[in-house]
Amino acid sequence: MQTFPSSTDQDTAAEYSIKTLTGIAADEDYVSPKGWTASKGQESGLSYLKFNVPMDLVTTEDGITQYEGFLRYVCEKLVVHGGYGGLAPILAYSYHRYALHEWALAKRFSGLEVDSTAHLQSQEYDPISYEGESLDHMTAFYPGLHPGAKVGRWGFIKGVSWYTILGELFVERLGGEAALRKALDRPDIHIEHVGSSLLIRAGDFPRLGAPEEGLPEPYVFVNSVLRVLRDPKSDGLNLYNPDLRHTDTKNARTWTARFDLPDAPPIPEPPTIVPYSVEHKPVRHSVPDGSPCPEA
Repeated sequence: MQTFPSSTDQDTAAEYSIKTLTGIAADEDYVSPKGWTASKGQESGLSYLKFNVPMDLVTTEDGITQYEGFLRYVCEKLVVHGGYGGLAPILAYSYHRYALHEWALAKRFSGLEVDSTAHLQSQEYDPISYEGESLDHMTAFYPGLHPGAKVGRWGFIKGVSWYTILGELFVERLGGEAALRKALDRPDIHIEHVGSSLLIRAGDFPRLGAPEEGLPEPYVFVNSVLRVLRDPKSDGLNLYNPDLRHTDTKNARTWTARFDLPDAPPIPEPPTIVPYSVEHKPVRHSVPDGSPCPEA
């Protein structure tokens, strides 16, 4: 992972930073002793990019324009599987020392992201499938969801924030772009197709979600539509520490579901075998009358 921060030491949180972790591709054909193969050039995981800017930047129209401009630039240049943008505590490089403080803030302010280990959670967006007894005893491995194969990782989004970015896989799971636009048709919800992904903005500016304000209502509304894309059995949000209760799975799942309404039904369990209907093919995007065409 490469990090380019504005801070000068590992114990000071950076006002500005950008972090990248590139994917790993096989430099030659690989044949596993178990019999499965990875062709030269096949990626073994997603790349990852994260950037942060001072909160002051999103308190003015010019600042929001700068933030959104860079966000669009990233989505234009990369094939984005998924992501999010909003408010989050920015920790120092030695983030594990401050995880308890991050959790305390996130418990109080619902609009804040628990984001210090986003680089470890990025693979949740990346589905894989296989054949064989188990992932440890595969006879075939497939990046993505191969019809008829066993599901190794179904692919999930983390949740909803001010900006929620969905790649084609997740848009298709919700019935396509036109259906998603119809379900989220409200004046304060902005939807934009950029590159290979759909950017969904819940309100004109990010919300802190202070206790006296209640849950940010635009986030709750967007979550009511997108929540089915979350992992029903999500894991911890920080590096596990048995002495810190906030790192356990129960707390992580409670926090991830913070925008769910009390009567929200359980999130469906993913299939164990890849259905033939989910074979991923290039799609032509349909848009409402009067909207710009997303393709040349």
